[in-house]
Amino acid sequence: MKSKLKLLGSIIITLFVGSFLANYLHSYSTLFMPEEYKTIKKLVNKLASSNHLGGSVIPFNISNGIYMAYRAEELGLCKDESCWYYRNLNPYKKYNKVKGININELSNQSFLFNGIEAYAWQGVVWLSKSTFRTYGDRKDFLNCTLGHEISHIVFNDHLEQEKKLSDRLRDLRKLNNLDLEKEKNIFKEKKELLEMEISRDSEMRADINSAKMIINAGYPKDTCLKEITFLSKISRIENDTDEKSTHPGYAERYKSLKNFINKYDKDKEMISFKTYKWKWKYNRNRNTLTFIPKSK
Repeated sequence: MKSKLKLLGSIIITLFVGSFLANYLHSYSTLFMPEEYKTIKKLVNKLASSNHLGGSVIPFNISNGIYMAYRAEELGLCKDESCWYYRNLNPYKKYNKVKGININELSNQSFLFNGIEAYAWQGVVWLSKSTFRTYGDRKDFLNCTLGHEISHIVFNDHLEQEKKLSDRLRDLRKLNNLDLEKEKNIFKEKKELLEMEISRDSEMRADINSAKMIINAGYPKDTCLKEITFLSKISRIENDTDEKSTHPGYAERYKSLKNFINKYDKDKEMISFKTYKWKWKYNRNRNTLTFIPKSK
């Protein structure tokens, strides 16, 4: 009898430990994360093997995307900026209905009908799940986008843009001798145009740095040029630059990148590159995969 109880106790403990281990691996192991995160890990590893990605930790997040937000607003689930909640919902979770609307079906439609969508904000690289579907087998193009968003973080673009704007506005006041009280509207308009111009410059700089990383990683030199053409067709980017837009038009963007690629010397650049180590951490509950340089 004692031996049977002892055996039963051992079985219960084994099952408990096994269940705990299975849950832990499911929640934190990179072996069991969604395929899109595995793709990010593989592609960023390729970039990091030949490029320094800065000294900061870089979390990656995959969410539903802007289509989800638009449809949610149309269906009366949210208004204005509160719809960001639906845009950023985790597409790998299941949700209860809201006001009779099937959120899971809305997420599925977002995956099907949304396109390429990615940005860097607060040190996080964010991509819609539909981005992976849209690029399909063109993982090289996807890596151009990853390199572009990583570049925004490496350059700390938000802070840099604020500094540039401050300097340009100070020069604007001196040059035009603006009386801010009397000419508020003129100053506001000029400020908004300057913000857009500085933003466009940062986008082209991110394009160039991404292309550099792609070339260093062993891809053909024109990979990101082809990706910009692909992106422009898919996202219907206008050819000419709009001075009120945060992003340059296709023609300006293509020309800027082509000029860089024609002059870039990979062999010279790689002389100063020093290899380094990094690790990855996956968190299913937070829906993040984080790149961590060795120093961290």
